[in-house]
Amino acid sequence: MIPLTFLLSTAPVLTSALDFSAPSDSSQQQNPSLVTRGEGFIRSPLNVLPNQAPPKLIKGRQNEVAIENQFTGTRYGVEIEVGTPGQKLTLILDTGSPDTWVNPTCDTANVPDDCRTFPVYDWRKSSSLNATRATDILVYGKGNATIQYVRESVKLGGATVRNQVIGVALESHDIPLGILGLSPPIRGVNEYPYILDTMKDQKLINSRAFSMDLRTVDSPEGALIFGGVDTGKYIGSLAKLPMLDRNQTPRGADRYYVTMTGVGLTYPDGLVERSQELEVPVFLDSGGTLSRLPRPIYQAFASSFADTQYDPSTGFYFLDCDVADLDGSIDFYFGNKVINVPFNDFIWHVQGYCVLGVLPDDDGEPVLGDTFLRAAYVVFDQDNRNLHLAQAANCGSNIVAISTGADAVPSVTGRCTAPPPRPTSGNNNLDVTAERGPTATFTGVGPTGIDIGPGPVATRVSGTGPLGINPTGQSGAGSVKLGWWGAAVAALVMGLMM
Repeated sequence: MIPLTFLLSTAPVLTSALDFSAPSDSSQQQNPSLVTRGEGFIRSPLNVLPNQAPPKLIKGRQNEVAIENQFTGTRYGVEIEVGTPGQKLTLILDTGSPDTWVNPTCDTANVPDDCRTFPVYDWRKSSSLNATRATDILVYGKGNATIQYVRESVKLGGATVRNQVIGVALESHDIPLGILGLSPPIRGVNEYPYILDTMKDQKLINSRAFSMDLRTVDSPEGALIFGGVDTGKYIGSLAKLPMLDRNQTPRGADRYYVTMTGVGLTYPDGLVERSQELEVPVFLDSGGTLSRLPRPIYQAFASSFADTQYDPSTGFYFLDCDVADLDGSIDFYFGNKVINVPFNDFIWHVQGYCVLGVLPDDDGEPVLGDTFLRAAYVVFDQDNRNLHLAQAANCGSNIVAISTGADAVPSVTGRCTAPPPRPTSGNNNLDVTAERGPTATFTGVGPTGIDIGPGPVATRVSGTGPLGINPTGQSGAGSVKLGWWGAAVAALVMGLMM
């Protein structure tokens, strides 16, 4: 057993003040500081600028949208523009919910002061707004939002998505930022065209697919690429994992579920411990700060480190922060593919504390959140219902377009090479079947005023009104009919999603 530490530096800030133009001849050599265009994608460079406020983020067929690690790994966000002229907003990147919405209520947010530092969308200033009478109450793992649907122009990186249906919050609770939802429809049927649907329909991307690279906590700058794969961001091959059907998931929800076949640890002295073979359905959720796993796995991880202290009020296991940069990892197995999450990426550093990046899953939906995703390069292919996983790395950039059909995601090997292997010895002695009690209890005052992400959307109640935006008599935008998509939203047939 070993103590861990998790040290983070202040994250650099990204800006979205970019020139999205490009020379018509993309074959010519271009200044790397300019936006470059290739067949089927648009790539926007990142600008790192000083920041005096909490970190925000950015960036965009294959559209690359920069992701920035906000508040030392607490959440990840994407900067977009909404309306005409465009209004820049920062949204939480969420692969656990399908809806995109803006304007949380800061007075009832879990971190109100943080919420107020971000800009809000003013629909009165947009000439492209078309409001509807459709409303929804979205309930997440933590927090909720009552939204009114509108059609608006949404710009991600270098591409503008026209007439996209998004929500404008009438009120919300415990959520400090709006959400960019990229999950499949939770009930298996679209309630309306989500942002990936519209991007494909408008031929901005070839398939409903995107890749995500959150990056490590020490290098918080990452990327979200719609319609593309960056071979400069991972090691080896991409393992194709089939998404589980709804009837195979724990609660019947259609999410990015795959089967995890084992867990383990690699210690600094080279010892590798692995569990027995498992069949645990887990879904990959960028909106969850921490992972949530069956209690015996959670307890096995905690008992593998010395001097852990259990906080019964939160479920956190606090670790000793005296040791930094230990060369070890928490390991996750998916058939023949293993993702090694370095200790410093799996441990959540918050307000001077080091917290093990996992909580017990007591709700029946195991989640691999940001504490896992920081070490994984993931391609989400909704059209073919596959996830593709590789070990994340960084050796430049080489974006390859995702095409169409059964083999839309290219089978390309990552350009990065693994570090030289160190001597290891292994066993299968990590028992994740027995429950273990904590050896010590935390008696101090833990972190306060923190945001650990909304978690996956759980329920939806659809209706009409009361409205915050009048669908008629607007300057520059009249009422709009959503067609059969809108009927699905507005009708009171959705009920609970679960």
